[in-house]
Amino acid sequence: MQVRRLLFLQKADVLEQQKAWVVAQLGAALPQASIEFAGSAEAVPEGAVFDVVIAPTLPWLPQALGRLTDYRWVHFLSAGVEKIWAMDFDKTRPIMTKSSGVHGAPMSEYAIGAMLYFTKQFGRFHQQARHAEWQHLWLDGLTGKQLTVLGLGHVGQSLARRAKAFDMQVAGTLRNLRPVEQVDRVVSLAEIESELARTDFLICCLPLTEETRGLVNDELLGRLKPGAVLIDISRGGVVKGDAVLKALNAGTLKGAALDVFEQQPLPKDSPLWQREDVLITPHVAGTTPHYLKRALDVFLQSLHDQMAGRPISNQIDVKAGY
Repeated sequence: MQVRRLLFLQKADVLEQQKAWVVAQLGAALPQASIEFAGSAEAVPEGAVFDVVIAPTLPWLPQALGRLTDYRWVHFLSAGVEKIWAMDFDKTRPIMTKSSGVHGAPMSEYAIGAMLYFTKQFGRFHQQARHAEWQHLWLDGLTGKQLTVLGLGHVGQSLARRAKAFDMQVAGTLRNLRPVEQVDRVVSLAEIESELARTDFLICCLPLTEETRGLVNDELLGRLKPGAVLIDISRGGVVKGDAVLKALNAGTLKGAALDVFEQQPLPKDSPLWQREDVLITPHVAGTTPHYLKRALDVFLQSLHDQMAGRPISNQIDVKAGY
């Protein structure tokens, strides 16, 4: 597929910051292509034809696409695309790809940091320091502990590699079972119960689909080894917040690091805010100053694969919903 005309969509306030980066990176890789920008649906040239549209999952994306006569490829700047299923545009005709892998490094680093936060009791020491308290404690470690990853995609595999540097045992789930480097045991979600019983850290990296919505519930958390830690870096809605609270109160969970929630921002009256055994972050696990470059690199690799006749690894599966 030859790309001669490309449209980049973005929120208007962000667009001005990203234009130069987009022109430099895509212009160097696709010197034959003209690159146009739009910060609103109204700014999209009506009746135009583009080979590729690159965009986040913007709420006005259907209106923007509706102004075009034709487009052959839509690349999303995010790895999660659950928002597009409620949007009114044709998802079967164009190639649709997502920025899979863009979160691998930052999100796996976040998960390692969260595990260390609870294992080394950094939160407790921070509180002690604020009150000039000197209280000695014996600390646990990650060595020999089991990490169980729900979703061995790009993030899960990146996390497994980093966990092995701490000599952890790693288990994880895949829809289509196959060996995964640095993962000791790969199982299906239906077979996860035996792993939960020996899990010290449960990391949720799943996309939000009809199959995964509310998956981490009372029943699943109740099967965990008592004293486990939950880390949620998936999408809001996979983990049920009320189930987390019950598991914390019951002692099934020793702690939880939560980056995403069923309702965002997390309501101010949520009891999660008041808990010392919960680390709350505002959906930042995947953020990095290198995000745009990596997302565009994913698109360029997909384009090269398509032109070479190779399968596009990050193509969106409409039936699967991600």
